Amino acid sequence: MSWVGHPLIDRIQSAPSRAQARQLLGISPQEQMIVLLPASRWQEIRYLLPAIFAAAHQLQTQLPQARFWLPLSLEAFRQPMQQAIEQWDLTVTLWPPANQNHSSLAVLAAADLAITKSGTVNLELALLNVPQVVAYRVSPLTAWLARNLLNFSVPFIAPPNLVEMKPIVPELLQDQANGANIAATALDLLQNPQRHQQMLRDYQTMGQALGSAGVCDRAAQEILTFNKSIPGETSQV
Repeated sequence: MSWVGHPLIDRIQSAPSRAQARQLLGISPQEQMIVLLPASRWQEIRYLLPAIFAAAHQLQTQLPQARFWLPLSLEAFRQPMQQAIEQWDLTVTLWPPANQNHSSLAVLAAADLAITKSGTVNLELALLNVPQVVAYRVSPLTAWLARNLLNFSVPFIAPPNLVEMKPIVPELLQDQANGANIAATALDLLQNPQRHQQMLRDYQTMGQALGSAGVCDRAAQEILTFNKSIPGETSQV
């Protein structure tokens, strides 16, 4: 078995720099930008989105100059997201614009902070050096079943923390994932330079564990090598 690295390493190579991303999106270098990533599944819209939007509403009051962006993971989410934005009285830019197809990498790369669900996007943010607060909620019944019947217990849920098995990014789960706690944690990351810098240092260590660019090429080479080692098999390129 050979470790070739994580494929996200190659994907991030195509991401713009922070300066390039901000120029593309029309955001000045001085503006404070917070990206919201509340859902990539319908159940997350029900259980997690309200907590993240409550935090954004509080931050909007405390940081009136901050700009909020929300990259859509699915076009089908546009209408419910827009309705929730109006319900919470938020000023948020949905990306991409309606009927357009643009990558979300520029939005992530331009951000000063992300308030996000747990998932692969946590690794993308870490590789882009964007500080993040990770929150997650499921239905009370699902949480109870996981704890009491399935004996489900993991030390972390955010991939960056799982890679290094330490709390690189803050995690707020279930009842702790409420608007007040998420907003307070986000403010600490924005206003505490020591906490910010420590996260960036931990990101560098985590990134080294994921490997270096050229992951896909190495994976292809390993497949070809393995194929040639099987008697009677020939590789075709």
